[in-house]
Amino acid sequence: MDRHEEAVMQLLTANGETFVAPKYELADGWQCPAFVALRPARKQVYVVEVSASGYPLALVNRLNERVEKWYAPLLAQLHGLAITRPDWEIACLVFVRSDQAEWLKERVKDMSGVHVLSLEQASSPWNWDDAVWTADMRFDNAGGIPQRGVNPAGLTH
Repeated sequence: MDRHEEAVMQLLTANGETFVAPKYELADGWQCPAFVALRPARKQVYVVEVSASGYPLALVNRLNERVEKWYAPLLAQLHGLAITRPDWEIACLVFVRSDQAEWLKERVKDMSGVHVLSLEQASSPWNWDDAVWTADMRFDNAGGIPQRGVNPAGLTH
């Protein structure tokens, strides 16, 4: 696990109710995501990818195949183990460099259920708003990772 993945793992688990499994093997012979994250209190499953690449083309390809290659086998495994039920939501969290976020979004065929977050913000816990450390933290927040001194619209207080 590299330092970027460690930072994302700290962010994911800061709320005290998210469990993560690093490099969880979803399907034989296919790339394992950085993490699978479970949030039982909210009945949510996240496939999490982390990339510090300046040209994350391989990540785009994996995201375009996420339903068949990640979601289907993961949900079958988790349901089979009685960890989740069919009413749980599944989504994808993608942590990339801020300068690559728009590039990535333009290349993913269908962004539904894909939440792109700033790797720089995830790597800066001293800037996280207090909400990150609570059960109120939402990873699918359109405003990104809540930051100290910044309101949800992105304006500085």
